[in-house]
Amino acid sequence: MIRHNKPISGHDAAGFTLVELMVVLLIIGLMASVVIFSFPSGNSALQEDAQRFAARTAALRDNAILQSRPMAVQVTPSGYSFLERRKGSWSVIEDKPFVSTDWSSGVRAATAENGSMMISFESTGLPSDQAELVLQSDGQSRSVLIAPMGDVKLAGAAP
Repeated sequence: MIRHNKPISGHDAAGFTLVELMVVLLIIGLMASVVIFSFPSGNSALQEDAQRFAARTAALRDNAILQSRPMAVQVTPSGYSFLERRKGSWSVIEDKPFVSTDWSSGVRAATAENGSMMISFESTGLPSDQAELVLQSDGQSRSVLIAPMGDVKLAGAAP
């Protein structure tokens, strides 16, 4: 009796199973997502500067509350710096994350006629005034709003 090693169904066993195909598709999908997420987000320098400024200003407000001390951010057309009130005068803070920072190339802040803008927070976290900082670059603008209760948020972009 001669036996042949043939599949029972009579078809040749060539090709891939459904499970093997699903595993390959999963691996390809994971690799594609890694590639997509490794690309730069496409955010412009204007958007990144606005987000960074808003985050640091919110952190400054929180720091004013934690230290029970008035703190401020001073904005010029070319950058910004953080200040704290000590012994009756304003002193520049140079500790991370509150280091003085220049805007990215091509980004400028629209400030008052005197060339600077100061936004201060009391030890309660409330700002001295409601404020709006407008950053501009290549015909685009982005606003950072300081609300009367101290909330810091980005406003919609304007063309």
